[in-house]
Amino acid sequence: MPPAASAETGWLSLNEAARKLNVHPATLREWADRGRIRTFRTPGGHRRFSLEDVDALAGEAAPELALFMSALVGQARLATTDGQLETEPWYSRFDDAAKARQRELGHDLMRLLVAYLGDTDKDWSGDVRGLGERYARLAHDVGLSLGDAMRAFHLFEGVVHSSTKQMSAVQAGGSADFERNVGWFLNEVRVAMVESFKGVGA
Repeated sequence: MPPAASAETGWLSLNEAARKLNVHPATLREWADRGRIRTFRTPGGHRRFSLEDVDALAGEAAPELALFMSALVGQARLATTDGQLETEPWYSRFDDAAKARQRELGHDLMRLLVAYLGDTDKDWSGDVRGLGERYARLAHDVGLSLGDAMRAFHLFEGVVHSSTKQMSAVQAGGSADFERNVGWFLNEVRVAMVESFKGVGA
């Protein structure tokens, strides 16, 4: 029997456990219903999740996804420090504030991509659409054409694919699903950006 909810430190709330595992709370509920993670209900009816089980589940996917995130960050830094961006004509339209927005958006995309890779069964369409809209809004605000907006996204897409290749080189097993999922995600963000572009300026 689990200890009383008021006394234990080895149990997490639904939101705490979901954040730690970087999955949607609904996914965590399903895992609990399947017996994948130990859980109990407090007298008030709230679920508590085993910290030990959460840590074990996090460890299953963490090495691969953590390595991928590390590779993403490294490739993004290379792209911004080796002068690659400075050679792009459209980049001259970015002032310091726009560059900061671009970096923040890139980080958000990386975080969402890693979250998606950790739970590909979840419906991410709303999150992806939001990212596409933000890319479209930034492009519009700095005066990019749709073509240049796509060129800008393609450059960042190249950074992600370089990181994917790094992952493929160190993975012991096949990486076809991993690469396919990365490609699907990036394509969906690009489509959302294109679909949002005209509406942003309306």
